[in-house]
Amino acid sequence: MSEEHIASQDQSHEAGAAESIGSIAVKFDAGASSRNKVLYANGRMQVKVQVVVTGVDRNGDVVAVSDEVMESIRLIHYDSGKTLRNGWRASTEQGRFTLAVAHSTTVVEDDGDEDLSGQRRVRAFWVSSENVETVQIGASIKLDNTVIRSNGTTLSSRHDSSISIEAILPVTYAIEQFRWENVWYEGGFKNQRIYKYYLGLYPNAQQVKLVEWIAEGSDDSVVFAFGNKVDGWKAAFQAGVLIHPDLHTFNLSLPFIEASGVVPEAIRYIYHEKDYEVEVNDRIGELTVVQALSPGVRNQPPVDRSEIFRFTALDQFGTKHELAIRTNFKERSLRLERG
Repeated sequence: MSEEHIASQDQSHEAGAAESIGSIAVKFDAGASSRNKVLYANGRMQVKVQVVVTGVDRNGDVVAVSDEVMESIRLIHYDSGKTLRNGWRASTEQGRFTLAVAHSTTVVEDDGDEDLSGQRRVRAFWVSSENVETVQIGASIKLDNTVIRSNGTTLSSRHDSSISIEAILPVTYAIEQFRWENVWYEGGFKNQRIYKYYLGLYPNAQQVKLVEWIAEGSDDSVVFAFGNKVDGWKAAFQAGVLIHPDLHTFNLSLPFIEASGVVPEAIRYIYHEKDYEVEVNDRIGELTVVQALSPGVRNQPPVDRSEIFRFTALDQFGTKHELAIRTNFKERSLRLERG
């Protein structure tokens, strides 16, 4: 046996190094907490699950386990002992949708009177599901090439700890439960007008926040409607923009025309643009659409792009809502519809 191997063996078994696992606790929080939580089975909503571990050295003292041991921790299906699968996912990175659904039951646990905070180590996971079902979740950990599971199946080191997560069907809402409100924002110069449309979700008069949207082929604000030299009353130029949810201001320009000359044959038209800075996303939990209208046009060919624009709004729980905006240049209107 090499000297290096003997030295490493001696080091791994010296006092203070964990030779066994003292405890494995699977919790929603590192302290006393609920044992059951509910999330929506949309693959995006996450629940935080923590695994709290202590080790025991050769003298029987409680010690902290190594980084290597902590990195080996996996969340498992309690019944089978297999790592999470079949639509269930445990990530070490927190996503955007981590609010809990209010269906949890609380059970206070007694962790004992002894202060072991210095020896406890915690690893956090963020769990999501695409399936509608309830699962019991435990953990596995590897020490000295032995996999120890918290479902009581490891003969050499029995531990029994788990939590339960219920993944329920995401809620869908009728189009009437979405609020689509237009507010005059600015105008007056050369009869130019800017409106803001606010998109919110208020089932049973209770707000469910809308926090994000998805549109095919775009990661930025989307000009979903654009018209130049169109048939709109005092609005020959029109545009509709779905604003990116991370923006606080949006810059746009509207055309106007000035004429010079006295007699008809000497009149010359000069095309200008007036710049605006629009405050956007100024209502919590609502998305913003900007509509811009001007009687003046740009000195460019006519454009009439007013097809139905389909997009997906995401609420605070990560649930998708398929919606659409129908533009009518003649009526100067933007109508919200089901996508």
